Amino acid sequence: MSAFQITPFGIVIISAYSFGIFAVTLFLSRLLKNFRWRWWLLVPPTLLLLALPWAEEAWIAWHFNEACKEAGVKIYRQVEVDGYVYDLSRDSRSSANPGLWKLDANSLEAFDREGYKFRENMLKDGGVLHVERHPEGLMATLLDKPTARYVFKHAYEPVPFRYEEPIGWKLEKFEYEVIDRETGEILGRDRRITRFPNHMELLWLRYFGPANLGCSGPLNQPEKQKRTGLIYNYVLIPKKIPMK
Repeated sequence: MSAFQITPFGIVIISAYSFGIFAVTLFLSRLLKNFRWRWWLLVPPTLLLLALPWAEEAWIAWHFNEACKEAGVKIYRQVEVDGYVYDLSRDSRSSANPGLWKLDANSLEAFDREGYKFRENMLKDGGVLHVERHPEGLMATLLDKPTARYVFKHAYEPVPFRYEEPIGWKLEKFEYEVIDRETGEILGRDRRITRFPNHMELLWLRYFGPANLGCSGPLNQPEKQKRTGLIYNYVLIPKKIPMK
């Protein structure tokens, strides 16, 4: 995948823009025809304005490519656990539903397939809904604080539901991470980068919906973009149940 986002339509728009700059420069030169240094006055800003669209695209593309070098799944340490804290979204305590959940076979199979003994869903008040396997389904219990040590969460959330972190002009980073609640250590992360169109491309792309480019790994190593699950599946290894 290329880091550049220039289309034939964008080139046409830049050409029209450039023609307009030339026309204005020519008009001003005629107004200043008796001024000896008129070209010294007009040429530098003209060249600057002509270069701006290309410079903007080059800046975005270069920084996008550099940011993508650090994208993808990074595992720093793996640990064996009985369960973990899920903190991607938080419900209120009043909306939680403690008790026995008698779920269908597919839902139970999905829980069992992960292999963890329990999962704790964070609540808005700092408590958790502790969900654990039960012979008849899943047992959900309200707790005042998490018992699991490791948390799966968004790396950036300054306000609720805002997870995209600006990292430069027309660039954003979206990142999941697994952290140790006791030490603050990051055990693993999954980073994705998004670049937005330059101003000239945006003049027409905005009428056709989102046209952003994204990467979930280095641009020159597409195989690293492949993933088979969320980052906690790589980092948090379910403890094996001892044979009786």
